[in-house]
Amino acid sequence: MNGVRHGNVASGIAGDTRALAWALVTPALCCVVAFVLAPILCIGIYSFWTRLATGAVQFSFTLDNWRELFGDSFYMLILLRTLRLAAVVTLVCAIVGYGPAYYITLVSPARRALLVILLFLPSWISYIVRSMSWLPILGKEGLFNSLLLRTGLITEPLPLLYNDFSIYVGLVQFLLPLMIINIYIGLQAVDRKVVDAARTLGANPAQAFWSVTFPLALPGLAAGCLLVFILAMGAYITPIILGGPGTTYYANLVFETFVSHQDWPFGATLSLVIIFFLVAGLAGYAQLAGLSTMFREIRR
Repeated sequence: MNGVRHGNVASGIAGDTRALAWALVTPALCCVVAFVLAPILCIGIYSFWTRLATGAVQFSFTLDNWRELFGDSFYMLILLRTLRLAAVVTLVCAIVGYGPAYYITLVSPARRALLVILLFLPSWISYIVRSMSWLPILGKEGLFNSLLLRTGLITEPLPLLYNDFSIYVGLVQFLLPLMIINIYIGLQAVDRKVVDAARTLGANPAQAFWSVTFPLALPGLAAGCLLVFILAMGAYITPIILGGPGTTYYANLVFETFVSHQDWPFGATLSLVIIFFLVAGLAGYAQLAGLSTMFREIRR
């Protein structure tokens, strides 16, 4: 009888825990449905409608928007250019940001807090202002070219502004702190005792890092890469300020289609491509970082 009673109590506690978990997560799920899934559904429906010559939208099913997207190499070239931008910026941020993130984990808690504050200190300034600050630095008469000319390393100014290079620099400067903080969080989750055990067993510092620290901190690096890649894919302000002729990227194309051309059906079609890469990135991160395990625990 006692065993049955204890079993019933345990079942009741488990049921209450599940009910509490769903009660806590339901408001967030409702917000996701209302402000994420529903707009995406509307965009998906719009992509199968037609824009008339007058600018009005005809609510009739058509695949013309998708045929134009995949049939015109212009859109594919811009998509590939944007994917290259996002991939290069993500790679640079990961390589440059891993060292500072690792260093932050090694210092004392007081210095660690100070470094984290300094890391986000530039975020207190407007993103537009930070992007425009590169104009007097990378211009033909800017700081960088002036220093190179005075030292005699170059004889004429380098074309560092209003091209792909300046866009890459601006995005790396904007997204690097986000990469560093995600890697830092991943490294913080690594138990130092495991690393010390590897050292005790004869591993040198490099072997202990690559065999223990790096694999255990990989979810943080993956989260940083996902966040930076998605933000770089949708970058709009940076190409507008630091770009020039021939530096049109996908977000700029979507904006021009919606706002300048007032072509909502085709703009919706273009938008779904970015959403596809977002979902693909989340799916890849779920496999790598174990989000599917987290959702299984909620269902239990």
